[in-house]
Amino acid sequence: MRTRIPALATAALSSVLVLSGTATAAPLDMNAPYARAAARVSADGTLLATKNIASAARFNGQPAGYYCVQVSDPTIDLRNAAVLATVNNMRAMITAIPNSSCNGQNRTITIVTTNHSNTPADVPFTVAVL
Repeated sequence: MRTRIPALATAALSSVLVLSGTATAAPLDMNAPYARAAARVSADGTLLATKNIASAARFNGQPAGYYCVQVSDPTIDLRNAAVLATVNNMRAMITAIPNSSCNGQNRTITIVTTNHSNTPADVPFTVAVL
């Protein structure tokens, strides 16, 4: 014997699926015991894993390869910190510049990534503040 789902229930279920969309997962906690702050960032600027990082995003109005990473811990003074950055799984170059302001935010690091031809390119990276 087949059970039929009433049309009203089917419509309600369909509307819930359409309204819910896809949720963006929160970044994972980063295992970086010797870093004061660290982040793994995707090529589009999405935070994948963090430790004491508030946000990461593409730099407003800049071409590909420019990112802002904001440190969340107000006790970290980027002017006196060692900041290290590396590209993830690619042949590319990276520059990390501790700033006082990036995208209008304080306590930030500007990251610039370039491809092997030294042309700005969106590249996944990891940054750490020691």
